[in-house]
Amino acid sequence: MLKFVFTDIEDTKVLLFCPLALSINQEENIPCDDMTAVFSYEKVPQLKSVVVYDDDMIVFTGVVDEQQTIVSTDGAYLKICARSMAAVLIDNESIPVTYNHPNANLIFEKHAKPFGISKYNGSDSTYFGELVISKGMSNWQAVYNFFNNCFSKTPRINIRGELDFLSPYGDEVVFSAGDGDINYISLTQTQKRCEEISRVNIKVTNSSGYFCKVTNEDAQKRGITRERYLNAVLTDTPMKCADMMISNGRKNSFNIKLICQGRYLDILGRSAKVKSEFCSDEENLYVSEVRYVLNSKKDVTTVVLKRKDV
Repeated sequence: MLKFVFTDIEDTKVLLFCPLALSINQEENIPCDDMTAVFSYEKVPQLKSVVVYDDDMIVFTGVVDEQQTIVSTDGAYLKICARSMAAVLIDNESIPVTYNHPNANLIFEKHAKPFGISKYNGSDSTYFGELVISKGMSNWQAVYNFFNNCFSKTPRINIRGELDFLSPYGDEVVFSAGDGDINYISLTQTQKRCEEISRVNIKVTNSSGYFCKVTNEDAQKRGITRERYLNAVLTDTPMKCADMMISNGRKNSFNIKLICQGRYLDILGRSAKVKSEFCSDEENLYVSEVRYVLNSKKDVTTVVLKRKDV
């Protein structure tokens, strides 16, 4: 059973059960998960935060953005919109600062913990260089830049309100039509040739043209012609940037969308396998998007799988 533990502005707990409608969305490229819940009307004080439990398991932790009382001929309702704990890092501007050789624990202590992020899951790695947090950058940008630019890792505030990572991929989850960890009722596989890049032309100095080239031979063999131009004059790693553009295009060119009966909200970023004779690529997948919807007509989770980096 779903239980919503809200905290009001006086730090008093407010419990709500049995939503009439609920949606929770999680996507790898969007820092904040979001939740919208509709209940039969109850008079409640102004709410500021929420933890959602599925029995004893936490499935959402976040801050309340909107609280609405809706009255119509159909009845009276209470609607709550919330975002995950990444919202407090996005909404708060960081103090401008330059770090020399910062480590992960320092970034957590300065830019995440003061805003209610409960824990950091990862090694205390050190970046042997300079990290500049400029005026106007949010605390989320400070955290993201440290882990992404310094270590090529993508940070994530997980469903328990902890600083975590989507990669490396977690334990594999298996989808099938009847005998997997998660059973699906619908499968759609999509191949988008329009996403793939066949070649990146790079400019490495102000005095040169776009003479350096990185080619995606696999795409070219399949008749794809889609070139890009990269001005990498101010980039220390132009080849890496070009490779990333090609890799991202390859990743976005293929997905499998599964509609699954029931609620699955702790699988984002995990390795995935699909058991189906209709899939051209059943393995080397991961969960990139999760969308859960509950209302009077359905109780389903839509899952989008993409290929891992190759």
